[in-house]
Amino acid sequence: MKVYKATDSDMSCHMGHGIFRYQLGVLATAQASQCGSTGLHACEYVLDCATYYGIDGKHRFFEAEASGDIAEDGVNTRISCTELTLTRELCNKDIAREVMRFIIKHPKRDGWQHNRGMAVVAEESASIGVKDGIAIARGENPKVKGCSGAHIGWIRETDDGIKDARLMTVSGAIRPDTWYTIEEAEEAIRRAGSETETDS
Repeated sequence: MKVYKATDSDMSCHMGHGIFRYQLGVLATAQASQCGSTGLHACEYVLDCATYYGIDGKHRFFEAEASGDIAEDGVNTRISCTELTLTRELCNKDIAREVMRFIIKHPKRDGWQHNRGMAVVAEESASIGVKDGIAIARGENPKVKGCSGAHIGWIRETDDGIKDARLMTVSGAIRPDTWYTIEEAEEAIRRAGSETETDS
């Protein structure tokens, strides 16, 4: 089962009983799993991990594989398992991409919104003023803005479902601190490409 795990900067976790340190690619095991009590904890939605370890430059986020005995308790998307392997470390742009994949795959699930630390995921409009931060808007005509180096995403949907999605980093043709719809961002990139071809 694909899940996500957040840790301290040294890949240790201190929730529950004592401190446990993970290693990338190395299977971690526990004797039993019960959410909030025993086992190795992770989340199906990457931003639910940020409830416990913030996206703040001080913690690390990983894609992981959960197996063995898996338990859920209905608290966000957290699970507890007896076997967990961290398979890939995620940068903030990776986190943004995984957020969008989850929303697209589970459009009717609640709890996808987030406004904490370096990540804002909201209906219709979202903005972030932190470099390497994340801003994702979801709606009929979503608008997003971010400072230089921020990762901005759009998920456009109608009553019939999600129609399209884009993820970009604020740089080059995408100007900082400027509101964009998907069309406006793509037009800015197209225009910048045309100007470069003309100049060369």
